[in-house]
Amino acid sequence: MASTDKRETDMSDKKKSVFKGAIFDVDGVIVDTAHIHHKSWEIVFKKYGINFTFKDFKSKVDGKPRAFGAKTILPEATDEEIRKICGEKQGHFERILKTGKIKVFKTTVDFIKMLKKKGIKLAMASSSKNAAPILKKVKIYPYFDAEVEGALLTKGKPHPDIFLIAAKKLKLKPSECIVFEDAQIGIDAAVNAKIKCAAINRDKSHLITGADIRVGDFKHLSFKKIQDLF
Repeated sequence: MASTDKRETDMSDKKKSVFKGAIFDVDGVIVDTAHIHHKSWEIVFKKYGINFTFKDFKSKVDGKPRAFGAKTILPEATDEEIRKICGEKQGHFERILKTGKIKVFKTTVDFIKMLKKKGIKLAMASSSKNAAPILKKVKIYPYFDAEVEGALLTKGKPHPDIFLIAAKKLKLKPSECIVFEDAQIGIDAAVNAKIKCAAINRDKSHLITGADIRVGDFKHLSFKKIQDLF
């Protein structure tokens, strides 16, 4: 009897879920800085005799806090060496960033503006410590009500912490939010957080699985499509 009551309560809670918050990854979802990140890492890893390809970046580093990414490529490096490597990578990233323009996905920005007008709370949650400065530079940062910098967390994606903290900062339940991600590790983090997620699968050579919905671009999404997930 208790089991039946619990099931009914769970179903009732599920029915009460309402779309109130959207949590956005930044790199690959709002802006395209993947090639800048890759180039920065490539320069650093070359000193260690490693030919670090863009494919290596996407499969082994992208979406992870930088220390975890560096450790994936150089597992024998000490913590001190990893800190030095991450510092060098950051320096190269900032230098390259100053010399070129940042590509912004207009369809994503249009979607963000639409959600804002409809009263949806917005959070940015990125493993990169450069996310907020980049969004400020392209004048998108003011649309967000909260931010979570994954680089400051003990556990990075695919652990759920980054998205659970984002929902908490928005003062919403995880069940009231959706995550927008472009990397498998980010989708895994959203699934682990038990938060609905949409995969922005622009790179067809890397199929993302596990998301509640998968599209190639935000132009294929609508407010109703998101609402229907709840």
